[in-house]
Amino acid sequence: MVSRFDFNNENPRRKEAGKSNSKSSKNNTKKTAKKEVTHEKPKTLKFPLFKNHVSFKILLYGMLALVGAYLIFVVVKSINGKNISTYQVKEGALTTQNTYKGLILRDEQMYYCQSDGYYNFYLKEGEKASHTDLVYTIDGSGKIKEMMTNQTDEASTLSLDDLTEIKSEIVKFSKEYEREDFEDVYDFKDELDGISLKMSNLYILNKISSLSLNGTNVNKYYCADGDITASTGYVVYYYDGYEDLKPEDINSSYFDDVDYERHMIVNNDIVASGDFAYKLITSNTWQLVFPIEEEKANEFDGKEMKVKFSKNQETLKGKVKILDAIAPGKNMAVEKICVVTFNTNVADYFNNRFVEFEIFTNDDAGYKIPKSSVIEKEFLLIPDTIAYDFNEITNTVCVKLDRYAEDGTKTFIQTELNVYRVEDGTYYVDGSIVKLGNTVYGSDEVTSYTINRTATLLGVYKINQGYADFKNIKKLYENDEYIIIDPQYTMIKPYDYIALDASKIKDNEYIYE
Repeated sequence: MVSRFDFNNENPRRKEAGKSNSKSSKNNTKKTAKKEVTHEKPKTLKFPLFKNHVSFKILLYGMLALVGAYLIFVVVKSINGKNISTYQVKEGALTTQNTYKGLILRDEQMYYCQSDGYYNFYLKEGEKASHTDLVYTIDGSGKIKEMMTNQTDEASTLSLDDLTEIKSEIVKFSKEYEREDFEDVYDFKDELDGISLKMSNLYILNKISSLSLNGTNVNKYYCADGDITASTGYVVYYYDGYEDLKPEDINSSYFDDVDYERHMIVNNDIVASGDFAYKLITSNTWQLVFPIEEEKANEFDGKEMKVKFSKNQETLKGKVKILDAIAPGKNMAVEKICVVTFNTNVADYFNNRFVEFEIFTNDDAGYKIPKSSVIEKEFLLIPDTIAYDFNEITNTVCVKLDRYAEDGTKTFIQTELNVYRVEDGTYYVDGSIVKLGNTVYGSDEVTSYTINRTATLLGVYKINQGYADFKNIKKLYENDEYIIIDPQYTMIKPYDYIALDASKIKDNEYIYE
């Protein structure tokens, strides 16, 4: 009998169980190994990740290589090529601005006192008068002056018409006034003084007439001295000695720091028969006269000019005429005098003889381009009796050139030439194919012409297609920076690109911006 506690003797059941446990242990060991193997499998995934990482590096290096190649290309291109600035053609106007001092000439009719006494006026200076308007009176008794000195508050009472006139002047001044033109305040003050004097004088004159005072001797004088055949106009109460001047009388000496003096007649002045009474500006046509440089005189002659007056910033248009004058001095040189004639707004300048102004010319619209874009180029001239088949679309014309074979046989080759201008039956062509001295033939292969004439054209380089294409232009006007070209003449149009500096370009040269 085997003891259950006999450890030396192995129980069969235990032995069997041991075997079973042993197998189970082995199986567990295998499973554990399998689990370990299974657990180690993610380590084998490092290799694809490594491959993706390498691919990313290759892609990155490839992109950097492309960027580097592009930068090298740009550098090489900039070294071997030209980086040309461009200008986009625009429609516009060109204004030439110049500042001058001029002398105003008008149709001015002088009138003189016809009796002695105290002078009083009844129209505001610059007011337009008719034959029935009372301009001034001469009081031989001094009664008007006495009443003006002793007038009561009743004389300062304004009628509705008087108030309307004063309000109108105030509103006009307030709308036009600007701070930088403070001197206009003094002109406005003089305007109101004239209105108040006119109103005061009319009041006293009416009172004298209604009272029929004995001993008064008041002579009334109406516009144009009552001559209904004479011209009326704007009333002015000063003279300066320039009333009878004509544009032909003017030279530069009139503008050399002239000691200009005006003689004014004042209300209640004592006058004698024959003294100045007033003058009438009888026409709305007037002239602005000033000396001008000969170069500009040729540019302006016969054209319309815009004039902006410094006094009131008003701009008027007038027709220009250039006159020759004898310059002051011993050399008797001829100088140019510019006369601008206006047909409006004469009343705005009745109180001025000399004025400062700016002139604006050449404001007709066209294509506006920089002067730096324009270049002068020489072309060969071929008559249309030789050249044939002119194509207006491609601007080409055909000629024939002679060629000789090795055996001495003469043949003709038809060749197209680029045309840049057609004028008076003559084609302007470049010298890229034919040269000065070459002989060209007509379509009949008999008529020939040896190229012996050249002419220059103004033009710009159009670069829409990336290469320099010369296009002929016709200049209308210019100032220091820009040129206006004729839209009907040129082969460029708005929004085309042209080289900003034509001096840096060669014909048909490839360029980039």
